Amino acid sequence: MASLHLSEPRPDALVRLTPAERAAGLDFCHHAGIALLVRGISPDQTTADAANNLLRLRTLEATYRQLATLPIDFLALKGITQCDLFGIRPEDRGQSDIDLYCPHETVLTARDALMAIGYQPIAGLEALPTDHLPALMRPTTWQWRGDFFDPAMPLAVELHFQFWNHDLERLPADRIDEFWVRRMRRPVGGAELNVLNPQDAVAYSALHLLKHVLHGDTKPFHVYEIASFLHLHASDEVFWKQWRTLHSESLRRLQTVSFLLAEAWFGCRLAPALREQADSLPAATRIWFEEFALAPALQRLSANKDELWLHVSLLDSAADRWHVARRRLIPSNLPPPARATSTSGSRQVYVSWFLARLRHHTISLGTTLTSGARWWWRTNQFGPQFWIFVLAAVLFNTALFIFYLLYNLYLVELGFGMGIVGEISAAARAGSLAGTLPGAWIAHRFGLRGALAGTIGATAAIILARSLVGQPLALNVLAFAGGAVFAVWAVAMAPVIAAAVGEQRRPQAFSLFFALMFATGIAANWIAGQLPGILGSTQSALLFSAGLAALTLWPALRLKTAVPEYGARIYPRSRFLLRFLAPFALWHLATGAFNPFANVYFSQLKFRVEEIGVIFSGGQVVQVIAVLYAPMVIRRCGLVTGIALMMAATALTLGGLAAQFSAEAAVVGYTAYMAFQWMSEPGLNTLLMNQVDERERSGASALMYLVAFGAQAVAAYAGGRLLERFGFGPALGTAAALAVLAALGFRFLPRFTGRSAG
Repeated sequence: MASLHLSEPRPDALVRLTPAERAAGLDFCHHAGIALLVRGISPDQTTADAANNLLRLRTLEATYRQLATLPIDFLALKGITQCDLFGIRPEDRGQSDIDLYCPHETVLTARDALMAIGYQPIAGLEALPTDHLPALMRPTTWQWRGDFFDPAMPLAVELHFQFWNHDLERLPADRIDEFWVRRMRRPVGGAELNVLNPQDAVAYSALHLLKHVLHGDTKPFHVYEIASFLHLHASDEVFWKQWRTLHSESLRRLQTVSFLLAEAWFGCRLAPALREQADSLPAATRIWFEEFALAPALQRLSANKDELWLHVSLLDSAADRWHVARRRLIPSNLPPPARATSTSGSRQVYVSWFLARLRHHTISLGTTLTSGARWWWRTNQFGPQFWIFVLAAVLFNTALFIFYLLYNLYLVELGFGMGIVGEISAAARAGSLAGTLPGAWIAHRFGLRGALAGTIGATAAIILARSLVGQPLALNVLAFAGGAVFAVWAVAMAPVIAAAVGEQRRPQAFSLFFALMFATGIAANWIAGQLPGILGSTQSALLFSAGLAALTLWPALRLKTAVPEYGARIYPRSRFLLRFLAPFALWHLATGAFNPFANVYFSQLKFRVEEIGVIFSGGQVVQVIAVLYAPMVIRRCGLVTGIALMMAATALTLGGLAAQFSAEAAVVGYTAYMAFQWMSEPGLNTLLMNQVDERERSGASALMYLVAFGAQAVAAYAGGRLLERFGFGPALGTAAALAVLAALGFRFLPRFTGRSAG
């Protein structure tokens, strides 16, 4: 293949081949269809092949002349009918069948006309997914003997009734039926035939190649043929202007994939119009070309199905991706013996072929899944800054989980009653509320990295002091300070992720981040339960958490975030923000009315403490899974609609919990409630960060948390009063109604803002 490179051909490597390598290379060239182009691989054999192919060419021309006399209207596709356009000599192109197109309503008439002159359908091909009728061939006793250019090899005729199989590939090619309308007549082998116009001819060849690529059956000659055309017409501005005019965006998109493959394999020049078209392909598709462009060429040497990830990258629907992946990884049908062996009788050959294909599918399953993981990682990577922050967040939150799980137990060990413990907890909440707006100023004044580093250092010092001090007043002051400092972390969190990840990747980034934080909580709570026994006391475990918090400075100082221009506006002032915060407040009123009392809810249903713990742990596990699925919902429904649907589902689960059908239903309802409630979190953060200026993200985050903390405080107070007076049924029914209002507020958010919010 390197010898055929159009920009930098390297035929000298052929001279250095050993006899064994030369024989293997010739076998590859025969199967690849390029033996007549690489004459240096085995001059004697390729000379004989060329002589035989010339005889086959004469038979091919005679067949076209006979077909032209039939009373059918057809279009000659591919092959020698377009050789001059592609810069390929007819005598250098092997052709084993003739492809004709007839409209769907006349294709059966054409089949009958061919059968009237002796052609018969090849049995066994009826059930295969294809875009043509079963191939037709005259009865013959010919047997395959390994000669790819045998002059006696019969020519099959394939009657196509569609140019592209959208239902099979799940990829649209709009306005492709116009090919038939734009057909033109030209002489082929002494007969006047209908052929594709030049723009449509290259389009059909590109689609034909793409079909074979996506099905793991790529023939290098087809790639070279397109490369030759592109190289020959790279400077033809008129051609490419007409190409862009005649073809839809979806059709140009599919062609461009084949064009890029031709460039990767044979180094052809690309017209500027094609370079622009290539830049519009999905990022995942461009990454596939960087990683796997040569994989289809290596399939005969190394089993793989890496083209699956190319196909997946071009699909928009998750259902289509699953359908294609299942079909390619687990084939549900096999070609019949005639297709496998090119003969009509050898069961032994077919069994041998079947076992070879089974081995291929088995080996390629492992290699394809491995390459898929590599492709997914490159496609979904969020950049080093995101992962640095994730590491900092894991360390920091692990320290906080350990501290807060053990701290109240430590206070009880010191002899404090529940009244003092409640006061200290209230002081921490008050500190969080008080520190929210100043947190935005700190992040704005010192930059996100400076704010995070200061927050981490102050938190480590406060945890250390709270682990050593035993005076009630000092403990209340330290709790307030700890809550205020944590508010700075909460305010800076979303802007850091938004700064590290591009807008298109933010839903996935927020989803993964929250899932990892939930997983961190599950692991950290377990670790916290073990630490006092390992370290000898609860206080030692608290001191350990202080040291772990201080360790977070190591990754945090490696973050690279810009310091905003001092004096610039901190808080955004926009109609969008007001419309966002109103349903956002309703949302936290709804969830805040139930979350603090969930343990009491299950206690009243006669669950034991141990059982409640298991229910809560199960809810956390489901949260991790649900948050990871949130981007899929957002991609399918849109950002705003996805958020609204998740909130509506949460309202439904609150209604189910209010009904209190049974203890078992309550467990299921609570698990679903926790899943749907947290699924909306990545979308809410993404929506807010996408709609505000980068310099105002900290201010927007602060306002969001201020509203959240305030609404939760109001909800906790009002929810307690409602529960005390009316019980869980009416209280949770009210919470469900508030969640519905929040969902409606977000659903109609774009209508009121006058700009795209999703």
